[in-house]
Amino acid sequence: MVKRVLGRGGIVRHAMLQAALVSLVLGPVVAQEPTVQQIRQLLPPGLYAELITPKGLIVISLAFGRAPLTVASFVGLAEGTIRNQAFPEGTAFFDGSSFHRVAPGHVIQGGVPDSEVASTPGYSLPNEIHPGLSHGKAGMVGLANGGPHTGKAQFYITLGDRSYLDGDYTVFGEVFEGMDVIREIVRGDLIESVNIVRVGAAAGAFRPTTDSFRELLSEVRTRVLAGEESQRAEDLAFLQASWPDAISSESGLSYVLIREGRGRPVAEGDEILVRYTGRTVRGMSFASTADGGDPDYLWPSMSGGQAFSYTVGETRINPGFDEAVADMARGEKRLVIVPAESGYDPVGFYGVEKEGIPRFVIRPG
Repeated sequence: MVKRVLGRGGIVRHAMLQAALVSLVLGPVVAQEPTVQQIRQLLPPGLYAELITPKGLIVISLAFGRAPLTVASFVGLAEGTIRNQAFPEGTAFFDGSSFHRVAPGHVIQGGVPDSEVASTPGYSLPNEIHPGLSHGKAGMVGLANGGPHTGKAQFYITLGDRSYLDGDYTVFGEVFEGMDVIREIVRGDLIESVNIVRVGAAAGAFRPTTDSFRELLSEVRTRVLAGEESQRAEDLAFLQASWPDAISSESGLSYVLIREGRGRPVAEGDEILVRYTGRTVRGMSFASTADGGDPDYLWPSMSGGQAFSYTVGETRINPGFDEAVADMARGEKRLVIVPAESGYDPVGFYGVEKEGIPRFVIRPG
């Protein structure tokens, strides 16, 4: 059976394919649109995923050398070669699923299996962050997560520069062909099937099984844990060097007074207005009252932030943050450094790694 593989109008977008297909398809007369097999003949060495959709073919180049665990999971699920909760072994995990999320200008997202048993494979993947893989342009493929090291099977494709996601999500591929198709996708469009294509010896040898996947998962988890422990030691040294005069509490919280407050300290049950910006150890904003929680760099015109209502002893941000507010006076301003165990541990928070050390500038009103 010959499948339709091009987007609307039968246009091939990739320059190399476009040039090469002229000799394949055009003769004295135009024969027909190129088939999947014809496109495969033009692929350079690598590992690819073909997503067959009603809108046309999407070809993704998989970064199996730089994100081997995530790619092993994707390939093993697509081919049914690794055990999971949603289907018995041998069942293609993604076939018959859909793009359940379309955020114009941002991403399209899929990967929830068409299963009555489970909506995930039943395991979580640690982040594989590689400096050579970025969200910096349209067509980058990443693994969705609900916090650091919680990725499962849902994946997304960027529709523009989303480089602010770098470091928080695993990028494991890039669209090789089919961005025209991707831009036509709407919520609910089917992923009819996902086919894995291997070109060359290295890709040909990449064939994950349940056993090989579990072994790799264990190796990556161990490596990530060691890296986090090393990073935390570096972060603590950086904080101590940056704010050597910070005052420490018995709980491990430390702070630097930026501005004196006025009147009495707040008391439990007081309703106050609070402004804050949360930053990682190295200074990247991850949350701000500037716009109700998004990083403040997304809304520079609102720097300084809009206050939000906070009831002392009832409102919860994180234990360290709440402890700091309860010790402050109205109008006071502090830089507060929160130890991981009093922060967003163990699941982390958008922009804050698991066991990360957030710092906040807090100003109760």
